Amino acid sequence: MAESQQVFCPNCAALVVADDINIAALVGKCAGCNHIFRLPLADVPAVGRGGTLALEEGPPSRPSGIVHEPGFDGELNLRMRWFTPGLIFLLFFCIAWDGFLVFWYSMALVGDPPKAEQFWLMVLFPICHVAVGVGLTYFTLAGFLNQTRLRIDRDELDVRHGPVPWWGNRRVAVLEIQGIEIDATSKENGQQQFSLSLHHTDGRQLVLLSSIAIRQAEYIGYVLAEHLEVPLHRNDVGSASGVPQFVQRIAGALGRRKNLRS
Repeated sequence: MAESQQVFCPNCAALVVADDINIAALVGKCAGCNHIFRLPLADVPAVGRGGTLALEEGPPSRPSGIVHEPGFDGELNLRMRWFTPGLIFLLFFCIAWDGFLVFWYSMALVGDPPKAEQFWLMVLFPICHVAVGVGLTYFTLAGFLNQTRLRIDRDELDVRHGPVPWWGNRRVAVLEIQGIEIDATSKENGQQQFSLSLHHTDGRQLVLLSSIAIRQAEYIGYVLAEHLEVPLHRNDVGSASGVPQFVQRIAGALGRRKNLRS
């Protein structure tokens, strides 16, 4: 039989009854002083979908490209560079691709003008190539220049990518974070890629980082979970079967639905 535990308000030291405790969200509320606080992780058992990592084993070694910056008043600051050696190949590829497009359009716009039919053909034919070139060049530029900054203060977790504008910026209240999860996603150049996400108290799973190496995911996930005092889960199902993660989740949800009906 499990041993019962009592929770006391960190603000006024009053006993917090079970009805005022949300185990799923790891949050409690004191009826005496209306103080909302996060439950200590050590007092609550954590169950992960693919396995819960033990934080007491100690942090993994910090990989290169990640800087742990000091903060004020308990603030956590992490900074991760996007640069990988593969971007060097993309840089030369973009130079060759964009250079050919410049040469192509210089033939159409400079010198003796071609006939009207030929002119529009030369202008419109490479439009798709231009779109690919713009996208690849933007991606490569972001890879060389961008960094991801994760900051946690008393109130919220803030994720920002820049200086080149990129999607995925997030700001989430600390009390709304239920856990951190590491997921195997896809493979790039034969290497498994991972994503780092958080479990929201409303049931959503919000992606913080995607297409990162396992060492980066493990280190950042550990630091975030330890600082927030929430469970750290790891789900490697996608790497074993090769099936995309979202397909497995849909299949699992349909299976659970079928079991409920039967």
